[in-house]
Amino acid sequence: MLLRIEHETVLSYSEPVFEHVFELRMAPVSNDDQTTLGYRLQVAPLAPSTPYRDGHGNRVELITLLPTCQKICVRAISFVRTHRKDAITRLAGATLESALASAKSSVEILDYLGHSNLADGGIWLDELSSKLAAPADLPLEVLIHRMMEAVSSSIRYEKSATGVGTKASEAMAMGCGVCQDFSHILIALCRKVGLPARYVSGYIHEPGEIATHAWVQVWCGAQVGWIDIDPTHRCFVGENHVQVGFGCDFSDVPPNRGSWRGQAEENIQVSVRVEPVSRLPADWIDSESLSFKGYSLESGSPGLRGLGRLASRHYQRLLYRQQQQQQQQQQQQQQQQQQQQQQ
Repeated sequence: MLLRIEHETVLSYSEPVFEHVFELRMAPVSNDDQTTLGYRLQVAPLAPSTPYRDGHGNRVELITLLPTCQKICVRAISFVRTHRKDAITRLAGATLESALASAKSSVEILDYLGHSNLADGGIWLDELSSKLAAPADLPLEVLIHRMMEAVSSSIRYEKSATGVGTKASEAMAMGCGVCQDFSHILIALCRKVGLPARYVSGYIHEPGEIATHAWVQVWCGAQVGWIDIDPTHRCFVGENHVQVGFGCDFSDVPPNRGSWRGQAEENIQVSVRVEPVSRLPADWIDSESLSFKGYSLESGSPGLRGLGRLASRHYQRLLYRQQQQQQQQQQQQQQQQQQQQQQ
């Protein structure tokens, strides 16, 4: 499925602020489950953007806006082709015992095994895990369904019921929450039974959904790898989901985070639109920036799947160069408009 994603964030301030520095995580990844065919970021007022990778390998844009302003608009547009393999097929024959045997096989996996700040523990977690009845030979598919059922029977979905800093224990005490809370509770439950789990931030194509989405990746053994689970919808993740980044919990992958100087109140408005499209628009097809060394990112191609790290870095540099060119063109247009107004 080819999806067009438009993510807009508007930061408004009651009084002028300055020296605004913030980071954005809005660029979908390219991996075995999806291929990013295009990504463009626009920031107004115009500000330089420096991309880098965080400790989990997620792409981050660092934005620095020094002049005084009262409103910042950030708009990211992406085109992503999803090609996720069926989770049930991948889990065939996998058991809890086989997953636990490789749960401590690498430092990378160990990072997602212990409690984190938002996916915390407590008596509530002991009680919740005691209801699973998970013997070592239990098929992982069965265990995952039991865990999703345990989460959905513990809290109900209620929009705006919690905040970005709400812990799993707090959402359980309230008995309600949003996708972030469902994910934190499932992560804590997975880690309780010995399965590494990590928080995933991204998008979902679903009627009426106008915000970012969150789900969970669970380590299911060396032969299976990470399996994506959506506890909010009580299902395995399919082709309607698009991943942006992952971490131990939400605090590792917020869509935006930053600081500024001034005495003002901040208001954040976010809108997300995800829709299927038949093809990549003509103005997004750039042979110079979307193909290299025999590999093409045109519609229908495998994209970055199978490419080495060197090719992936080259692709990211080309995207960054394209973004800088777009910002320069916008700045030139603004200068021309100012000159015309002065005349």
